[in-house]
Amino acid sequence: MAENGRRFDTAEFDPAGQVPRRQRKEPRVFGEHAVPRWVYRIVLILILCVAGTLGWMNRDNLTPANALEWIQARVVGMGVGDGYPHSIAGTSVLPKNFVSADKNVYFASDTSLTVMNSTAKELVSRQHSFSDPVLRLGGNRMLLYNLGGRGCQLESMNRTVKKISVDQNIIAGALARQGEYALLTEADGYCGELTVYTADGREQFHYWFSDYYPTAVALDPDGTRAAVTGVNVANGVMKSAVYLLDLSSAKAQPPLAVYDGNMIFDVSWNGDSAVTAFGDQAAVIVNADSKAKTEYGYGAMQLTAYCSCESMTALGFSSYSGSSDSAFVVLDRSGKKVLSQQLQGAIRSVSMYGSAAAALCGSKVSFYTTSPVGAAGTCDAGNDAKAVAMKDETSAYVLGVSEIRLVSVR
Repeated sequence: MAENGRRFDTAEFDPAGQVPRRQRKEPRVFGEHAVPRWVYRIVLILILCVAGTLGWMNRDNLTPANALEWIQARVVGMGVGDGYPHSIAGTSVLPKNFVSADKNVYFASDTSLTVMNSTAKELVSRQHSFSDPVLRLGGNRMLLYNLGGRGCQLESMNRTVKKISVDQNIIAGALARQGEYALLTEADGYCGELTVYTADGREQFHYWFSDYYPTAVALDPDGTRAAVTGVNVANGVMKSAVYLLDLSSAKAQPPLAVYDGNMIFDVSWNGDSAVTAFGDQAAVIVNADSKAKTEYGYGAMQLTAYCSCESMTALGFSSYSGSSDSAFVVLDRSGKKVLSQQLQGAIRSVSMYGSAAAALCGSKVSFYTTSPVGAAGTCDAGNDAKAVAMKDETSAYVLGVSEIRLVSVR
């Protein structure tokens, strides 16, 4: 019964049933014994610790915008498709634009950007008009830019976040975990220019290069530092530079390292404390905090495939001699070799997932673990296989000429 918004107890009152509070109070029991209060305190502390740990692991998704996109991505990802293989006939997908994240496969063809889940359900399908598209992933977003052109678009699972057109031709791009993105472009009077944007598209940092022509850029997970590689020729000698730029500084920042004879063409972050730069003669691993540098030389081998994740870097090599000998190497964040395997046939693509790694060699995918170190099995990829992208430790997406396949280790 309620009156004027107040609620009254209408049950019949029995004075005989009212006894002193001390007599009515009974302890909570668990089995035959009362549960002490300190047990509840410990349980509460454990729950808070677990919640804090989960919050820290997903801290990049805790901002309102990121949290909404994270939820939308999970909702969009629900559902079942028709399964693999999935036809991509009539389109062209380059291996560099074929990647996997969150067990989904992402790829940019010559006409569209597509995301599919593990059952081949199409989660994203967006058209583009870029002549040479390049795809980058970061957190819940995707960056698609036109290499050598001026167009760029930032995508989430549910919408096109932003489309921009820059004033100069694009050399390279990068995307951070929280949505910040960067573009390297040509620049009048300079070797190149770096522009870094906030997650909502505002320009936050500019840097002009006067000594080296920039070739690649990568943003750290927090979007506070940029690794940039550049090249130049002096006295007939190829020189490459690695920059580690503090995005909060307006001062000129010299290269962290310069190398002769090694043409460095790409760079990536390994977590938030290491950078790997890829060259034609050696890979360079840089500790972003101590600035310590380690070179891994290729010797008599030619680099044919590479990738990196938060903790490791994978490299695929073939012999210069024309033989079928190949090598698959995995390095940790300090540049130490943790896995080395000899394979037969050309390594076309490599991929990583956690502590696992895979190499596409000929028509087979070979799976390996780095903890413990060893082979995990192989599976058939198909004679037309061009690239591999690991879905998890024992399965991977394979890019063929006209279809995408999902294969598992046997």
